[in-house]
Amino acid sequence: MRYIATRPRVAKNKGMNHGLFGCLTPGTPLTEFQDWRDVAQLVYWNAKRHVTMYRSVVSFGEDTAKELLLTDRAAWQRYIENHIRTIAEKNGIRREHFQWAAALHREKSHPHLHVVFWDNSDEKARIRNPFTHPSVPNNIRRQMIKDTFADRIRAYGEEKNRAAAGLRQISDELVEDFERHMRLVGKERYRRLREEYDLDAELKEDFCFTDQALNEVADRVFCLKSALPPKGRIAYGLLPVTVKKQVDELTAYLLEYVPELKKLRTDYVESKMKMAYLYGGSEEALEDQRNRFEDEADRMIANRILGMVKTLNRLDDEGRMAEYREEQKKFY
Repeated sequence: MRYIATRPRVAKNKGMNHGLFGCLTPGTPLTEFQDWRDVAQLVYWNAKRHVTMYRSVVSFGEDTAKELLLTDRAAWQRYIENHIRTIAEKNGIRREHFQWAAALHREKSHPHLHVVFWDNSDEKARIRNPFTHPSVPNNIRRQMIKDTFADRIRAYGEEKNRAAAGLRQISDELVEDFERHMRLVGKERYRRLREEYDLDAELKEDFCFTDQALNEVADRVFCLKSALPPKGRIAYGLLPVTVKKQVDELTAYLLEYVPELKKLRTDYVESKMKMAYLYGGSEEALEDQRNRFEDEADRMIANRILGMVKTLNRLDDEGRMAEYREEQKKFY
């Protein structure tokens, strides 16, 4: 308590030689203690009575602290008063039994607040296992980030949703464009192409689309169609490994040749990374998250690519139905 209250660079209370403040009477406003030694004495007797004492540290980078207007002792006091309930609740201490004391240390690169707290309820509740599972401070940190940066998190979420909607829209447009071109091929020519792909034979004729990228897409989608079983649900997560690889390669091809699709994928990943940076983590953990977000975006595109395979299935069904009707006509 002496260290927290009097160390160099502590933000001292007005007219005092220490910076200790807090609340020892639950439900009352924050107090700047007249003498830190009174609180230290209380803490000493708590320890004698086996009351478990806890310490938390609330820290921000210098730039973030400025952005949050945490530039003086009064601002930090308001901040911790607004968030102290989170610390109590996540530690399982009821509000009416929660006592705490804190002081601000003005470190240049990371201004931070030390908070010492404890449960002042009856003997049974006070004597706790002093081990704190890492999930407790982690949950406090995540909740305080959510509450502190609520507006920014909301903005990042909207940015991500826009990018995801754009990814789906442009992918759907590609599927529609593909279907429109496939219908222009003509029923007889389409049937011959399907038979050649199913037999894995050398193609006697090409699609002859004016768009070279569309020719490549059509070729790969026909190959996918031939590699899949004739019946069953078509979804990326259910595909055999070899077919997944083909879908992944086609996804990479589309990202290379459709700049707008690539930009939306980047926007989606970066908006999610902004959220991830708020919560922090090691470089390795953040890189793992980036890879996961990229996979999410690619999965969206992949499932749209499989929509092209479904288009071919639909054309097959239409062709079979037309043949059936023609045979019926002949029979009648």
